[in-house]
Amino acid sequence: MRLTEEEASIVRAAASSLLDESKIAALCAYGSKVAGYARPDSDYDIIVVAKKFRDGVRYRYMDSPAPTSALVVDEGLLAEDARSSFLGEFVAGRLLNVYEPLSNPELLRSAEVTFKRRVMVDELLELSSDYGEFGRHLVVPYEYFLFQKLNRRAAVYPPAHYSYVQTYTCPMGAENRATSVEGFASAAESLISRGLVTAEAGGIRLVSQKMRGDAFTKLQSMFSLTTRGVAQYAVHGYAGRVGLSVFRREAQSKLKRMRETSARLPELERPKSLLRLSEGRVIPDASLLVKEVAQMLGYSTFSAKERDLGEPYSTTRVLTLKDGSRESQVVVKSYSDVRSIKWALLGVWASSAKFSMAPLARLDREYGMTAKLRDIGVLVPTIMAVAPDERVLVKEFIPGPTLSSVIDDVLKGGGGGTGEVAAYAGLMASVHAADMALGDAKASNVVVSDKGLYLTDLEQAIEKGDRAWDVAEFLYYTSKLSVREERMRDVASAFLESYARSGDRSVVAKARGAKYFRPFQPFLTPGMARMLKELMARYS
Repeated sequence: MRLTEEEASIVRAAASSLLDESKIAALCAYGSKVAGYARPDSDYDIIVVAKKFRDGVRYRYMDSPAPTSALVVDEGLLAEDARSSFLGEFVAGRLLNVYEPLSNPELLRSAEVTFKRRVMVDELLELSSDYGEFGRHLVVPYEYFLFQKLNRRAAVYPPAHYSYVQTYTCPMGAENRATSVEGFASAAESLISRGLVTAEAGGIRLVSQKMRGDAFTKLQSMFSLTTRGVAQYAVHGYAGRVGLSVFRREAQSKLKRMRETSARLPELERPKSLLRLSEGRVIPDASLLVKEVAQMLGYSTFSAKERDLGEPYSTTRVLTLKDGSRESQVVVKSYSDVRSIKWALLGVWASSAKFSMAPLARLDREYGMTAKLRDIGVLVPTIMAVAPDERVLVKEFIPGPTLSSVIDDVLKGGGGGTGEVAAYAGLMASVHAADMALGDAKASNVVVSDKGLYLTDLEQAIEKGDRAWDVAEFLYYTSKLSVREERMRDVASAFLESYARSGDRSVVAKARGAKYFRPFQPFLTPGMARMLKELMARYS
């Protein structure tokens, strides 16, 4: 019991002064007295659930037997408010935080779980709408549903912010949090059993096929938030029937206390900071990216510098952090960068290749395929963080030359180089054997490191993709604007011989097709094109 026997008696006496005991279906206390941050002059806050209450919902203020704010609600209306926000969550919303049942706890628990299940569905649809297929990578802890909902309610009624902060920062804050979150864990059971989500440690994960968000869903969610806020004010006015002065005094009192307290609750201010990933950290605001990456790397003071990485149309840059003699580098990739128009142009030219232009889809592919390729033994950079709202990914910087620079040395008459080309062909063959395709197989996306070849650009990688495109793109793109046919022959032969030895020759045969050649034709000399096709025929 959070209330003493004396306090519980006061609450029961207050309820009895409002209704005959035979008409009370359930009774509970909530607010500061229950949460553990009450002042000596704080009111008791109670909910009296009534059987067939003709007035529907009433808000009563009493001075005896103690200052008490009593919310009387019809049993059926409470159930409907929990299920469909019939009262704008004016009543059911009070079960979001900790409460003390004093009679019929089963009825109150049922309303709480029903309400929290609907909150979860609303928030999952919002996440699915915001993040599309990338949402399947998010682990959503139960705490997220609690604080995201509180954040929304505080946006509608700012004075409530004080109560929420006190509830979860007071001496009983940890216990209050555990109690509130447990209701969401119970609410999740039916969603898990229906296959809408899967269980994770302390939360759930979306099943993308079952929870698909769209623009209408998000609009509906935004509309519901607004209408619920309006309904709360309307019901408050109707239920209280005590004039605006009481309502105004209550709001002013909470605002005053909010200004007086220095307590902060970061998860209430930024609920998305609670979201988790199986690899890397969620950064809720890209403006904090540099600061959070520095924190992850152990920097307290630092200087930061950025430079573009790769080709002119690359959407990737290197972030360098420095503190004295210590220096760290990470790769930052923005999928919303306008330079991604390259995929639109290639999509027009190459009718066979299904490039994705959508920033979220490309982020989803890069994130998901990183794990899948690592699982089959391919070297890929570690993902450090994702800012999903801004479509930004941060990953490990791999030092070393790109395979394209190694090949350039070969084409310019330098020694060696074909061994790395052959290794890449074998790597590509193993990816294809696992029924995956790279999508953007250019040599510039491969780093030659001391540990081996790293694949660094996976935003077009996909399961069951076009393997022939990978082969054709590597050969044709590497040969673009070059007249060094004999040296390119050495590179192409090393690649094709290695691929044919461990891969599927029919893929090479398909890569000879006109639709794969067409995107690169303007950039190849006739002699170079003829030589490459002859070699592909030999290894088909």
